[in-house]
Amino acid sequence: MVGALLVLSFASAAFSQAVTGTISGTARDSTGAVLPGTQEVLLNQDTGFTRTVQSNAAGRYLASSLSLGNYEVTATLEGFQTQVRSGIVLSVGREAVVDLVLSVGAVTQTVEVFGEAALIDTTSATVSGLVAGEQIRELPLNGRSYSDLALLNPGVIYNRTTGSSASDGYGARLNVNGARSNMNLFLVDGTVTNDTSQTAGSVAALSLGVEGIREFRVLTHNFSAEYGRSAGAVVSVVTRSGTNQLHGSAYEFVRNNIFDARDFFTKGELPAFRRNQFGAAVGGPVKKDRIFFFSNYEGLRQRKGLSLVATVPDLDARRGIIPTTAATCASGNGTFNASNGTCAFPVSSASKPYLDLYAPPNGRNFGDGTAQWFVNYSQPINEDYYMERMDFRLSDADNLYVRYIFDPSTRVRPGGDPRWTTLDDATDHYAVLSETHVFSGTAINDFRFGFNRNVRSTALGPTGVEVPPALSFVPGQPMGRFQFSAGTSAANAGGGLVTLGNLNATPIVNAQNLFQTSDSFSLIRGAHSLKFGFDAQRYQHNVVSIGGIRGSWQFTSLAGLIAGQPARLDTGRVVGNLPDGGYATGQFGWRSTLYGWFVQDDYRVSSRLTLNLGLRHEFLTDPVEVNGLMGYLANLTDPVSTVGVPFHRAKWNFAPRVGMAWDPTGGGKTSVRMGAGIYHNQVDSKEAGPPADYRYSATYSLVCNLTATNPCATFPKAPANPPLSTAKSEGTVDYNLSTPTIVQYGLDVQRQLGSTVSVQVGYVGWLGYNLTRNYAANIRVPTIRADGSKFWPTPAPPRINPAFGNISRLSADTEANYNALQSALRKRTGGGLMFQASYTYSKALSMNDSTANRVVDNIGTSYVSLDKDDPGRDYGRAAPDQRHTFVFNSQYQLLALDRLLNSGIAKALLGGWAVNGVWQYGSGLPLNVNAGFNNSRNADNVFPDRPDLLPGRSNDPTHGVTSGCGIIPAGQKLRTPERWFDPCAFALPAAGTFGNLGRNTMSGPSYNQVNFTVVKSTALTESKKIEFRAEFFNLLNHPSFGLPLIAVFDSTRNHTGNEGSINLTNSNGRQIQLGLKFTF
Repeated sequence: MVGALLVLSFASAAFSQAVTGTISGTARDSTGAVLPGTQEVLLNQDTGFTRTVQSNAAGRYLASSLSLGNYEVTATLEGFQTQVRSGIVLSVGREAVVDLVLSVGAVTQTVEVFGEAALIDTTSATVSGLVAGEQIRELPLNGRSYSDLALLNPGVIYNRTTGSSASDGYGARLNVNGARSNMNLFLVDGTVTNDTSQTAGSVAALSLGVEGIREFRVLTHNFSAEYGRSAGAVVSVVTRSGTNQLHGSAYEFVRNNIFDARDFFTKGELPAFRRNQFGAAVGGPVKKDRIFFFSNYEGLRQRKGLSLVATVPDLDARRGIIPTTAATCASGNGTFNASNGTCAFPVSSASKPYLDLYAPPNGRNFGDGTAQWFVNYSQPINEDYYMERMDFRLSDADNLYVRYIFDPSTRVRPGGDPRWTTLDDATDHYAVLSETHVFSGTAINDFRFGFNRNVRSTALGPTGVEVPPALSFVPGQPMGRFQFSAGTSAANAGGGLVTLGNLNATPIVNAQNLFQTSDSFSLIRGAHSLKFGFDAQRYQHNVVSIGGIRGSWQFTSLAGLIAGQPARLDTGRVVGNLPDGGYATGQFGWRSTLYGWFVQDDYRVSSRLTLNLGLRHEFLTDPVEVNGLMGYLANLTDPVSTVGVPFHRAKWNFAPRVGMAWDPTGGGKTSVRMGAGIYHNQVDSKEAGPPADYRYSATYSLVCNLTATNPCATFPKAPANPPLSTAKSEGTVDYNLSTPTIVQYGLDVQRQLGSTVSVQVGYVGWLGYNLTRNYAANIRVPTIRADGSKFWPTPAPPRINPAFGNISRLSADTEANYNALQSALRKRTGGGLMFQASYTYSKALSMNDSTANRVVDNIGTSYVSLDKDDPGRDYGRAAPDQRHTFVFNSQYQLLALDRLLNSGIAKALLGGWAVNGVWQYGSGLPLNVNAGFNNSRNADNVFPDRPDLLPGRSNDPTHGVTSGCGIIPAGQKLRTPERWFDPCAFALPAAGTFGNLGRNTMSGPSYNQVNFTVVKSTALTESKKIEFRAEFFNLLNHPSFGLPLIAVFDSTRNHTGNEGSINLTNSNGRQIQLGLKFTF
């Protein structure tokens, strides 16, 4: 009953601004006096939909929740001439201010005025940027992923250093204003499309559907109380709808390695690459002015050629003959051949069929029983994107639309031996139903229901070698893996043998069902534009994660494999409820619900001043597992888990927000805006776990030996019922988990220059608290020295909780901040030219940067705290701290050339040219230099230890030359791929202690790339044309280097020699994409 009352009393526009726009203005006469009672009829010229409103006592009118498109405003008042204002383009989330000046005369007299609304925002403090449909379809896009264009806005950077998996998500990771990538909210037609990793995208890391997108807006700062759930940016996408004119397109884009240039490190021929993207879109009327449809399909077929140089047993080794000493030969019951120094070992009957599975060598023989194997193979990616949308005008007061997107994609990913593969799958369903009812010109209701299903999975893929079922290690399962933890000979001449067999930890499934319901009500009362909102989101997160079910046999030598004597077995098993409260099942179903309500008042204090006042409250319910499989450690030292809800989420998450927009001149050409607000980032079950971590690890390990009680004597079969490892692992969360919170504040000034150019300069800042971090909680017990520092002696002290091994803990106890100067220069299309330029100078500092599933936004940094008891020790540059960011994009039609071509034939052949481009520059992201091993001896399992910084040395030693130490020669130039930084600036601290170097002190390489498009458009008829496009990515073939190796020592406490070297680029060499497109 209470919930029903809340829904009624806070009927909302919770996401109304995400998919619609507003037209407002003031009606005056020629003397400047306001005109109450003026009737404004707003006509959507694309669909014929109309809305009629009337100006109030202050002469002001406002029409909200308008569908997007091209509008015409007709104003009438008895005693005045009718004015018709056209050329108004309403974009997502925009309030277009269209002021009207009526002249005395008869109503039958009409004055027509053409002109867009002002370029600047004089009514809202929200900082946002629009990416228009023209930009989406005209700017160069490698893979035609529209999300890449989010970086056209100030403060947005594209994360290029993270991987992708079924657990971590596949989509693009955007860092906006220094916030973590899992803090963004993705909306399509007002409904949430975040997957379980808080990203959105296919296994190809693409967001397809360009032809079906009208536009999208990125809200980066100070947005209103109607947005919640996430504390970062809001990326709001609006799909295209049909109009009264049949329109559409058909196209194909191709990529081929023969068009491409080598990158900095590639030698010889480029691997084969083929990509075809093709599709068609069509929209139009089913019944003119009443019912419309829009359909879109896009397909992707990609084949990426890869090559591998691996080590396999040579042909003699497969018969048991390997080089060795006479003593070793005798100890293994072999027959020694003194003439060539080889030994013929007896080949174990258990190992023989597996030796035969190795590919035959076709390269260099290393002379130690191993040889090289070269193989070329292909990594295929397939994706099909479908969208259907129907719009209905039920009456003059009721509009409704339904939209459905189906987006399945697959990727075959090779294993260590590419003849064994895994199949990555991402399948998305997005459905929405939205209805708008106009009670009057001042009261509007919006209802929206959405359903999303995101499935991210990894399973066994196709196998290029026939493996008899008898070779499986576990009954009912395919063969597991053979791995080598060390070289195959004492001298390690040939390196370790290639991993043979199937991935051990599949299937992995992360499936999310999301049910969203919101109802919206907007009310205008005098100078107040009020919105009241309620939103409910029901999350069903289902997980399958059964690790180690096939088994992995590990060997330390080729002789051990020949003899059938492994060193270790790692595998797992599915068991039920453990007697001490832990759970080792691999299937979980987590449920929670987000409830939120808000009130927003945009108060027009005067014609020049608007206040944006809002309050939001929301909370996420505590997690529930459908089968009650929940457990947690009530205290870190408890010997067993406690059955029950693993943590409680904070509920009193109130978020007041205030903003001001001031037009100091009253002419609509200048705007001063400021605002501040509180934004909460809800911690879902994915970030808090993932869910399967609320139990003991289901993995066990057996260390093999050669005694009569050898537990691996069953080789190659895994023992039937081995016990779980005594060193159980567990994931835990702070029992009373605070909600991560960001306080945003900012000030900016906008100015329109002429009719098509605007400039914006502003300060953007935020302070974050209760931000999450991961750390190893169950470290070894340290000795506290007189100065308060920690020391781990030898022999190794016990762990804090000896009943467990590693315990990963999530806490919400860190802080971060961001401060930036952001500027933008924009030119609206005019004279064939459109451009935008943005520059951001910023500093982002934090104590930790972990995101969902303990993924960090920059693999050059660490996701865990160095000292679990002192998170402030890690205060330093945040993972996405890119100090300088510049982005320029432009579209230019060569109209001057068209005007010179008078002949129809010449114009068709030589006219219709356009050039478009994007230039991106970003300074280097931070790097976290580490010691390379667990020098502190605290057994945290993740090795975040850092070295000491030598006295007098810079903590960012990337300029000049190396000073020389050990095997590092002096005089090597720095900031090169051979040596990015000077390892000699660091030293190992005493064993058992932490180093004094701070976190993320060093800067990595910058990113600099120009993408460019040449378009030739040929008109076939007045409404039909064909386009040829040539798109160049990294036009100048400029290398943007990847991250250097940042481990400066090895476990022998010596320099590795290759620290600071870079062996990959962060961008491809120049790539060319050709396209042919027909539009009508």
